[in-house]
Amino acid sequence: MSLRRQLATVAGSAALAIGAAVLAPSPAMAAPTGCTAWLSNGYAHSSCTGGTGQHSVAVTQWHPYAGVILVTGPWKAAGEVSSVRLPPYETRRVFTNVQG
Repeated sequence: MSLRRQLATVAGSAALAIGAAVLAPSPAMAAPTGCTAWLSNGYAHSSCTGGTGQHSVAVTQWHPYAGVILVTGPWKAAGEVSSVRLPPYETRRVFTNVQG
């Protein structure tokens, strides 16, 4: 077998192994449940009481020049609080994004 063919075989095998690792099923996750979002002293917060996925607080605000803007907090596990400091614009909506 030529060196070129051997290298192609090794590269192909490596690509298949990496692809299989990426596509391997992950442990089952359930989207968080019992989620609430609220405002407090210039911050927005969200919390979820159940599930195994993640949640993030999200806020739409009205910016005088840009129009509607979206402000989001960090993704947190159920049972933890996601918080974000809000810019001083008119708040339109506060909600919780969930994944998992």
